[in-house]
Amino acid sequence: MPAMRPATTTSSRFGSGREWLLAWLVCGSLASAHAQTDAGAADVAAPADDSPTDVAPQGDVTDAAGAQVTPDVAAEPELVAEPVDPVVASQKQLDSNVAEFGRRSLQTAEAYIDLATAYRQAKDFDRAAQNYLAAVDVYRAVDGAFTPLVIGPLTSLGDNYHDADDDLEAVNAYTEARTVSRRAYGLHNEEQIELLDRMSRSLLDLNQLTEAEAQQVEALRLVQRANPPASDAVLEAIYKYARWLGDRLYFQLERDQYARALRIIRNAHGERDVRQVKPLLGIGNTYREERNPASMGISALEDALTLLDEQPQRDPIATAAALRDIGDWAVAFGKTGYDGTEYQRAWQLLGSAPNGDQLRREWFTGANYVLYEPISPRGLSTDPDALNGHVTVTFDIDTHGNSNNVALVDSDPVGLKDEAVLRHIRRSRFRPVVADGAVVAGRGLAIQVKFRYLPESATAEGNDD
Repeated sequence: MPAMRPATTTSSRFGSGREWLLAWLVCGSLASAHAQTDAGAADVAAPADDSPTDVAPQGDVTDAAGAQVTPDVAAEPELVAEPVDPVVASQKQLDSNVAEFGRRSLQTAEAYIDLATAYRQAKDFDRAAQNYLAAVDVYRAVDGAFTPLVIGPLTSLGDNYHDADDDLEAVNAYTEARTVSRRAYGLHNEEQIELLDRMSRSLLDLNQLTEAEAQQVEALRLVQRANPPASDAVLEAIYKYARWLGDRLYFQLERDQYARALRIIRNAHGERDVRQVKPLLGIGNTYREERNPASMGISALEDALTLLDEQPQRDPIATAAALRDIGDWAVAFGKTGYDGTEYQRAWQLLGSAPNGDQLRREWFTGANYVLYEPISPRGLSTDPDALNGHVTVTFDIDTHGNSNNVALVDSDPVGLKDEAVLRHIRRSRFRPVVADGAVVAGRGLAIQVKFRYLPESATAEGNDD
């Protein structure tokens, strides 16, 4: 089993393909978990603290001068609407549509979908599936077996099975939706790519990597068939496939796809075309994500920055991204402390971008990996019956990207992966925090690593390597 890598919400997109592990990063202090509403109950917004409350006064009331005031009319108590159960409301709408339009009508099919969605939100996946199937049956009764109307509910049915951890049935539902799509819109229509992506996701959860990759290859071929070879659509499809390979830790294959895009761009648009920036950054970052300090990596990043600087009109976001990535390389592989020059330049450039403040928060706050220390997979499992576990830690980041004050917050099961996650945080490197243009220490950051394991793996504590 390969070393495990938690997925993150950071730009480095570490490990989003590991079907048995997920981690999320929280900026600042670790937030408390919020209680969830009961399944099927509607969320009701609480009134604001400063909202008026109409209540009859009790006893004497005085004005500002201290004189007694007798209100003319006591206010009526405010009526609060009872929360509405989405399942109950959807069932009533279904009954109404059946009575008004008949059981075999488009309106009834739509009501079945709404009821299925309500059940799915309430995590009653069995009843959700029943109602999605009922909608499919009605659509087919009205418009034929291969009506495109069934693509939507079949796709939602697959999502429902995926949510219920029944990915075999999810793949069957997506496959049926794709069959209808090909019959309705042609064998090579690009609308089916979304279904291929969903099939790939569920196949990964079934630990069928070869079949999952086949769906990604087919999605790329569909785009290539429908668009000119050097078009932006084809290039974006290549990048999408490259990222998918990188998420599976196939770094050399990922670089091969970026190199392929470079050749296409140079042949069609010339040696100095700015379109090369994206694959050059991709190549450079794959070396860092592979923990490989080969000179080809930093050279690719610097070439991308040079191309951007040559442009008559600078793209602040693209240039800031290149500077950020060069800074990440310095933090990851530098032998001495990094002074943060590229990060500071990136921060300044983002000040002129329309969404610069948002990007500043995403890039320069929180815990963004720049060098990832793998977590041992010992004790973990991809078995369908495996249980969910987690480890939560807090830590600080200094101005050179090192973690310190690493502390265990909680774990379940206790002891199974505690030391492995703590060791992972201590040995990884993180992007320093930037605030108001200055590189500063990050305080009170948190990571929760999720994984799956079999009960026998947790029988003895200290199961890590």
